[in-house]
Amino acid sequence: MILTSSPDEPEGIIEVTLATDGGQTILVLEDQGLPLAQIAAYGAGDQIHLEDLAAFLAGRDRCDARARWQELHPAYQELAARLT
Repeated sequence: MILTSSPDEPEGIIEVTLATDGGQTILVLEDQGLPLAQIAAYGAGDQIHLEDLAAFLAGRDRCDARARWQELHPAYQELAARLT
C-alpha cells in the first residue's frame, strides 16, 4: 500500500496486489481517495501506466501517453457517468 501525495493532486492510497493463477500473474491496482469528478481521468491514466508496464515486460516501447489518454478518456467518462 502506498500513500500518494503530489502538489495540486488529492492525497490517495494506491494498493497493488499480485496473485498467481496457474502459470500467470494477476495484477490488481486499486486507487482510493480520488475525487469522483476526476475518476475518469485517473482511470485512463492508470490504464496507460499498466499498458506501459506490459510493454516494458514484453520489450516494447512506451506509448504516447497524451494520445492514448485522449483515446481512453471518453470511455472512462461513460463508465464514470454510471456511478453518479
